[in-house]
Amino acid sequence: MNLDVGLAALIVNYNSGAFATRCVESLIAEWTREGRARELLQVVVVDNASPEDQSEFLGQMEAMGAEVIRAEDNLGYAAGMNRCYARTRGGPRDVVAILNPDLFFVPGALHVLLDYVLEHPECGAVDPRACIDPLGVLNLPRNLLPTPTDQLRVTLAHMSPAFCRSYSRHRLEKAIPWWSAEGPIEADMLSGCCLFLRREVIDDLDVLMDERYPLYFEDTDLFRRLSKKGYKLIHHGGARVLHHWSRSAGIAGQFQGEPFRRFRVGQRAYFRRFYGALGAWYVGALSYLENKLWPKKWLFRPMHELVDLGAFAEPVEIELPRSCRFLLEGTIDPNWIVAVGILGEGKRWVCPPEAWEWFFDSSYFMRAIDIDTGEVLGAWQFSKTVPGRTWPLDLAELAGHGDRLFGGKAG
Repeated sequence: MNLDVGLAALIVNYNSGAFATRCVESLIAEWTREGRARELLQVVVVDNASPEDQSEFLGQMEAMGAEVIRAEDNLGYAAGMNRCYARTRGGPRDVVAILNPDLFFVPGALHVLLDYVLEHPECGAVDPRACIDPLGVLNLPRNLLPTPTDQLRVTLAHMSPAFCRSYSRHRLEKAIPWWSAEGPIEADMLSGCCLFLRREVIDDLDVLMDERYPLYFEDTDLFRRLSKKGYKLIHHGGARVLHHWSRSAGIAGQFQGEPFRRFRVGQRAYFRRFYGALGAWYVGALSYLENKLWPKKWLFRPMHELVDLGAFAEPVEIELPRSCRFLLEGTIDPNWIVAVGILGEGKRWVCPPEAWEWFFDSSYFMRAIDIDTGEVLGAWQFSKTVPGRTWPLDLAELAGHGDRLFGGKAG
């Protein structure tokens, strides 16, 4: 274990103060638990002019030793990260962590990521396995590198169940090794929610993050630049973090308004940079085809025949037609383009109560796949409804669940 290494952790906050506070707490707690000197850990947080009052949380983070930058305007995610990085210090072999505010460090993850990136000079960036729930049941999906071909596949998958089934087979070929990995595997695309890089690698780049991306695609741009420099991108299944998915950018199923506008700006900027003006036109044309020309009633049609299980207040149960090693994919749309992965074995899956707690009160689609044969064993729809509870829940309460399930308040 490299105990003498310095770490600079960078966090951009936007209305996510409760989560950011827990993230900082868990990082400091894990750093201390491993016997590392506190002065070797630097945490820099920028608040991007959050419209909701964040003063309580920012003050708590400052009390823990974090440096907090209060921006007068919303800088955008990339510019916010760059401003954080500009405040850091350290030697070339020190490590920089790019963190979403809604992360929680699970015991044992930190040293795995630090040791790997330090001991493998060919590694440009490493990310951990990210799970929605503290038990590690609901594994977040693998991100596929955006290319013109992949963009066409996704568009056609939205428009046609047949194309959606074809795309799902392509996606699963990459997703299953990602979800089942217990150690490091090389990839062309990582998750931007938690990245560890050596400072010398960042110094080898022109800039940490390109500020032409206001939100989304700034991490993809970073991965492309790292690969161009000859560095490897590593996903480490032996390190796990809890990621309170979609709490920082918006409640799941509410990806619209300003986040969606910024996504489109970033998408056009990315395709223009790596595929030229024709690439930017191409992705715009696909968007126009899907959203303007294609009939709305033909979009996002289920690619499987669905069995309606009804509404649940208690954890859902899925009965399979036979016993096998299976993968369950859960999602909020019947295309399964973006889905969490659940690995299991047997003929039945019962969602653990600790994992059920992290399902939004919403409608869901789930399908089961035999890992050994690739056969789709069934597809279901259900909803989670808790009487007397409305969404959104109190964010401070949600942010504290990781502490409770890991045995008390972090730090």
